[in-house]
Amino acid sequence: MADKIVLLGAKGMLGSEVRSLYAEENLKTFDLPEFDITDFAQLQKAVDNANVIINCAAFTDVEKAESQYDLAYKVNAEAVENLAKIAAEKNIYVIHISTDFVFDGKKDSPYEETDTPRPINAYGRSKLEGELLLMENHQNCGIIRVQWTYGKNGNNFISKLISLSKQRDSLKVVDDQFGSPTWTQEAAKVIHIFAENKHRGLFHYAAAEYASRYEVAKFAFGKLELKTEIIPCKSDEFKSAAARPANSRFCCDKIQSLLDKPIEMWQKPLERFLKTI
Repeated sequence: MADKIVLLGAKGMLGSEVRSLYAEENLKTFDLPEFDITDFAQLQKAVDNANVIINCAAFTDVEKAESQYDLAYKVNAEAVENLAKIAAEKNIYVIHISTDFVFDGKKDSPYEETDTPRPINAYGRSKLEGELLLMENHQNCGIIRVQWTYGKNGNNFISKLISLSKQRDSLKVVDDQFGSPTWTQEAAKVIHIFAENKHRGLFHYAAAEYASRYEVAKFAFGKLELKTEIIPCKSDEFKSAAARPANSRFCCDKIQSLLDKPIEMWQKPLERFLKTI
C-alpha cells in the first residue's frame, strides 16, 4: 500500500515542485492562509494518519527575519519542535528542509555535514534551531540542507535579476559569494527519493560545481540574450539588514551515494529552467 504523505508548505517554490511529483490521492497538502504551521492543533490534525511528513514550510525572508525574529523562530524552530514531538509519538518519518545559512561562510573549502554550524544572521539561527529541535525529539527523520534555490513559484535570485533587467541598463552583482544555484525541480526529485527510502540523517544537496553570484548572473543573461550589463561588485556595496555567508559551497558526497544518478553541474538545470520562463 502506498504511503500516506503530508506536505507542509505546498504552495511555496519547493513545495509546489514536490506536489507535482505525486498523485493527489497519495498526498495531503497544507499551506497558508488556510493552514498555520505554528498552530499546534492545526498541525496535529494535518499530520494525523500520515506515514511520511515533508516539511517545506518556512519563514524564508532573510532580511525580515532580522526585525521579525520571533515569527521566524516560531515557524522555523518552534513549529518544527512541535512537528517532531507529534511525529515521534507515532514514529512518522519526517523530511525537513534546511539551508546553507546555518554556516558563517568562512571555511575555505566546501561545507560537509560534520562541520560546526555558525549562523551569521537571524534566519540562519532560526533554521539551525529547527534542525536541532527536530533531531533532539525525533530520530526517524532526514534533514536536507539546500542552497541558492530557484524555481517558478517564488521570489529568488534568478527571478529578481530578470525582473530588474527590464528596468535597468546595468546591474551590479556580487562576485564574492560562492555556491551552487539549485533548481527546486531537482531538489524535489531528491525529496521524492527520501520519501520512498526513508533515509535518515543530515544531508547537503546542491547542484554540482560552484560559481559566484556574478558568474551565475552572466550565464543566465547570456542564455536569455538580455542586453543588460552585469557589473561585478563586493557584498559590502549592498546595504542589507542580514549578513550573508561568502562561502555556501556544499560537499554533496554523502547524498550522492544515495542517488541513482550523478548530480548535474549547475549550468544544465539552470539552462532547462530558463527555457521554461
